[in-house]
Amino acid sequence: MRPDDGGSSKGVFSGVDPDKLKGTIDSVRRDQETLQDRASYYKAQLAYYGLGGQELSDVLRVASWAQDELPMLKRRYHLALNMDNVPYAGFKGMVQINEAQVSRAANAAAAKAAKRATELGKKDPEDLSPEEFDELNELLAQNYDEYPFAEKVVGALGARKTLQLWEKMSNLDRPAGYGETSDFARAGDLDEMQKNLSLTVASATNSDSPAMQKWKKDMIAIGDKPIRDPGPAPHGDSGGPEGFIVTSNLMRYGDYDDKFLVDYGKALVKEDKRVLEGADQPYASGWGTTGTVNHLGNDEGNDPLTGYMKALANSPAAATGFFTAQQKGDGGKAETNFKYLFEDRTWPDDSKPGKESVTGLNSMGLALEAATTGHRPGEQATAEDIKHSKQQAELFSALVTSVSKDQDRLLDHAFLSDSFANISAEYMPDLQRSLDGDIMYGEKLYPTPAATAKIDTYDAARFLHAVSRNKEGYDRLNVSQHVYAAALMEAQAKHPDAYPQPTDATIDKIAYETGLFQGVIGDGQRFQADKNDADANARDGAWKEHASLWGGSLVGSATSIAMEPFTGPAGVYAGGLAGTAAGEIFNGILDGFDGDGSEEKEQVYKNVKRLDQIQHSAILTTQESVKSATGDQAAASRAGDEAGKGFNSANSLIKNSSAAQ
Repeated sequence: MRPDDGGSSKGVFSGVDPDKLKGTIDSVRRDQETLQDRASYYKAQLAYYGLGGQELSDVLRVASWAQDELPMLKRRYHLALNMDNVPYAGFKGMVQINEAQVSRAANAAAAKAAKRATELGKKDPEDLSPEEFDELNELLAQNYDEYPFAEKVVGALGARKTLQLWEKMSNLDRPAGYGETSDFARAGDLDEMQKNLSLTVASATNSDSPAMQKWKKDMIAIGDKPIRDPGPAPHGDSGGPEGFIVTSNLMRYGDYDDKFLVDYGKALVKEDKRVLEGADQPYASGWGTTGTVNHLGNDEGNDPLTGYMKALANSPAAATGFFTAQQKGDGGKAETNFKYLFEDRTWPDDSKPGKESVTGLNSMGLALEAATTGHRPGEQATAEDIKHSKQQAELFSALVTSVSKDQDRLLDHAFLSDSFANISAEYMPDLQRSLDGDIMYGEKLYPTPAATAKIDTYDAARFLHAVSRNKEGYDRLNVSQHVYAAALMEAQAKHPDAYPQPTDATIDKIAYETGLFQGVIGDGQRFQADKNDADANARDGAWKEHASLWGGSLVGSATSIAMEPFTGPAGVYAGGLAGTAAGEIFNGILDGFDGDGSEEKEQVYKNVKRLDQIQHSAILTTQESVKSATGDQAAASRAGDEAGKGFNSANSLIKNSSAAQ
């Protein structure tokens, strides 16, 4: 969140759940309007008889008070949607906002800023002076989350003018003709303008003002139409890029309204199928524009699915709704949007000249993370996030099955493996249960807090093997599974009645299945090294630096998933791993294990191209997990044997499932 120019010196913060606050705002607005209308009516009707005047005046004062408070509630709501806000520990969707920014004076300042920004936004971008361009850019940057700024500016522009503003502004740095140069003085600031306009539009969509309701409806309606206004006959310009192309390039930043995103996505996919089907015909090129629509990243911005996927990654609920929604596919059969985007769609090469870009597909991977986990990529799961819904679990099952049926869907786009591994970390009990031979009581050994993904054993093996063939995918699966197993051992040791076997047998079983899991993914990494004819040089330390960056959220989430069924959400908010078995194992994987303290730390996973060294590391790490979880040296000793057996059993599972292809 931006600093509030000194107004927060007292450090007063409050927690806000945007979804619940929006419900309160809608209720207050609806009820105060009803209250005011009814009280005014009856006051007029009864005045003749001299009845109820004072009482009804009191009611009107309450309605007036509610009306005065609505802007303050709306201001808190818009502040709460800022993606830079810090979440409140353990409470899904609740964030901290600075109460010093909630005042009528701030509302008035935002309204004044909106008036000026609207004046500048309605001007032809070619007529903006450099100073006016800077002023508009600054107004957007400083006020996009300041109620009522965004809804006033964007609502006043309207849907078409919003798109025309960006499309024309985005091309200000283009030469007027061949061999000429542009004299636009702010070409280097167009990326910031795109970002700030995106944030402003996103914030505005969360408003239900009449102007913004019309804006959202109109924006979807013009998505499949050129955005420029018709000029005078006979040669008027009625072309330009389609609305979807421009809109999606204003979706790369910000938290858009969930319902708008789902409605927009439905219309976009319908048009996408029409456009890409036409691209197979002679003289048809699919999505595209001769102008410039994007100044962010390495892609041209011609594929509208790219920006839309970025918006979904910032809006988990909308992402779940979109990917699980069904539309007509080939032959008129209903298919999910997930199937269309991951299995059927040919993603166009949208790279800028001289720059290779996989932004579109990579953004789809991030959107799938949000859709399956319930939180934005890179964020730590809360106690509520780990309670997967039926829709989320079914989407993960579909993902696993799809990769299992055709591993090339992932292998041809191996850069998606880190996202798929991140997702897997939060479905670790589901994956472990699919590999477990205990069909009757497996849910007691690997409990899930809510809905469970149904995954067949061979599907799980093929999926894990494919993900682990990528280095990033392997590292994340490796770390998250070891951490999950350590946390689960600790939980099972403290709750010996949870699983219908003695504690020793339970720990042995988890050790065996840890070895099995690590054997599958270890073979995936080794298999790819052989396929690439790579040498078996030892790893450098760079992977540990990377792991330290993503490890916190991934490890915290996996630990919470293991512990929550035993301790309840109050005690398992992802984080604070110090002193736990999971924390010790994570640190040991990165820094090495101490042993008895008399010798140098033993490093694990130094070489992931040698299966024997991977096995050694898997066994040692499993033994360390048991020792940290139980403090029992005998149990740790047995765990080495069990993990070794499990690792060796992975060979049969890989062979029987035909995972190595």
